[in-house]
Amino acid sequence: MKIFIVNLERAADRRAAILRHLGELGLEAEILPAVEGVKVDRATLGPGAEPRLSNGEVGCYLSHVRFWQLVVERRLPHAIVLEDDVVCSPSLLRVARDAAALMPPFDAVRLSALQPIRGIPVATLSGGEKLILPTKHPSGTQGYLVSLDGARRLLAALSVPRSPIDDTLDRYWKYGLCVPVVAPSVVVEDASIASGIGARFGSTAPDSVAHRVTRHFARVVEAERRKLSVFLMARRVKAQLQGRR
Repeated sequence: MKIFIVNLERAADRRAAILRHLGELGLEAEILPAVEGVKVDRATLGPGAEPRLSNGEVGCYLSHVRFWQLVVERRLPHAIVLEDDVVCSPSLLRVARDAAALMPPFDAVRLSALQPIRGIPVATLSGGEKLILPTKHPSGTQGYLVSLDGARRLLAALSVPRSPIDDTLDRYWKYGLCVPVVAPSVVVEDASIASGIGARFGSTAPDSVAHRVTRHFARVVEAERRKLSVFLMARRVKAQLQGRR
């Protein structure tokens, strides 16, 4: 299975470290040159692009869009993308192959999570790992698997950056995408390496009482919508998987 690593051309040390780490696991990978957000003409991002995203967030988002495009251009049945600041489990490839065998109904499978994984289990892999449709934001795009059809659907729904890429994937249910998370994770962030993204979207938002109240109610409404949407999606997925047996 093809593995890509998102890496800035100037980050030679990180590139060498991740290639060495994967080599120790017996894995090969292709470097996917990351987009330098500071060099992006914001006018080219398309209608609805969020102007408050940092240069790092824009570059990160467009780097993942480029990954989806490569999967489609090369007609890869499945592919994995990793960021260059990760540590991978020796079971990474086995988990990815197990998950790929279940596609569809999944468009992508997240192999990492920065937050505790909470949601509805829909499948169990050969090593006992669960595929869970998250009802809380798992956050992070340290590693995930995508199918060819999934890449097409991601491009159709998410090619314009309206929020950071991990926030966008956290809201998969809003876009009719089916994106479970593997639990436990088989890709984790290397905490010893500083993130290259910089300030996060919304980190400088006003914090007035009215603003906090508005955000609170928006989160409550979205959480309820999410619970229902994910419940219905999980029911459909389980029925599809049962129908194959």
